[in-house]
Amino acid sequence: MGTVVVDQIGSNGALIEDVDTTLSDLKKNVLLIAALPGAEVTRYAGERVIRYRDQVILKKQVTHLGNPWPGFKKRIQIPKTWLDVERHATVDGLVTRFVGIYHYGDVTIFVDFDPTTYVLRKANNSAAHVSTNDLYQAQMHGQFSRVDRNGNRLTSVRADQFAAYLIGGYEPSHPRLDVFHRFNVEFLLDDQIDALDAIKEMHAAAWPDTFQGEWPGFYVEYRLDAFLRGRGLGELVEYQKVKHDGAFDYDLVFKNGDTLEYYGDLKASDVTKHESPGNDAEDIKRCVAEYGRFWYVIYEHLTHHARDNGDRATIAWNEWKRSVGYRGRKPYDPLSYANRFKESVRFVKMMILEVNEANFHVVLGDFAQGKQPGGASRALKVMINKRNIDNFLIYSETAATR
Repeated sequence: MGTVVVDQIGSNGALIEDVDTTLSDLKKNVLLIAALPGAEVTRYAGERVIRYRDQVILKKQVTHLGNPWPGFKKRIQIPKTWLDVERHATVDGLVTRFVGIYHYGDVTIFVDFDPTTYVLRKANNSAAHVSTNDLYQAQMHGQFSRVDRNGNRLTSVRADQFAAYLIGGYEPSHPRLDVFHRFNVEFLLDDQIDALDAIKEMHAAAWPDTFQGEWPGFYVEYRLDAFLRGRGLGELVEYQKVKHDGAFDYDLVFKNGDTLEYYGDLKASDVTKHESPGNDAEDIKRCVAEYGRFWYVIYEHLTHHARDNGDRATIAWNEWKRSVGYRGRKPYDPLSYANRFKESVRFVKMMILEVNEANFHVVLGDFAQGKQPGGASRALKVMINKRNIDNFLIYSETAATR
């Protein structure tokens, strides 16, 4: 048994705080063979492996990364000998699997780490990382696959589906993710988007937030809403600009036909920022309790500030607003918002982060919004901290992969 209390996943997906269970080599073999009828333990290229059909399975137990890392960070160690086995198997026309085994109580999940990125490394041992959320997604949905921040592909599979996965591969079945993939084909192009061009486009479409200073986020909202409406995808994903009384005040509604399944929020963020505030913590907590999950859909951009280019874009923006009849609460100032105005952006990456009962405690950062004008403390906000993204990440794309 381990000695450090960390995240564990129960059979119903519930988060449990407990120590890791230690698996003997025999127990690991038993778990694999039970999941793979016809598999056998054998020796290949100097290693004891599991052979299943045309596949060579190398195994390690998934355990906590160790202090001082948070309880959701887990890993297996990939020894250098595995790289030798992979080279032999490739020559012999066999498929090599680097498999992590997670076992707690009656939960068994196998994590298939794609060897591609690991065989390129020269170190004697290489850690392959997995997070609590990967295990949670597999336990709840059977299979779950993603690419981590370092470009490694990992697929987590519940034991009862492992044989089907090894034979047939991963079969994604998430139509809402496909909606964003289709949108990214049109939007996530790494093109430079000039502020005034985007703002005029929104103005021509009578988008309500045309005159807001933080235009990149509103431009994403405008483009996504137009895409969803134009493609008739409202039965899967809907952007709600006008909130309904009594409903949660979030941008995105994820649906199954007319049935509301869960909510989400759409955000734009500078790619260089390490964290950004999310929504009211109590509201998110209630939303997750009621619907089981909440999605943050984040589009990251590279930013060019007008202040670094003589404020010309800021002046042009303020002049244009005045030319179309906009009147602010303060006297006209051609340099209004000059310190923050973005001359142009390039959207280079998108991510979907899921907040659920297994990771909510991590997304809840100690982020207070300061004081109200009367001196009272403002509501606690959730914090999206990018160093913890792998425990929330369920989907990502970059402009480079478009």
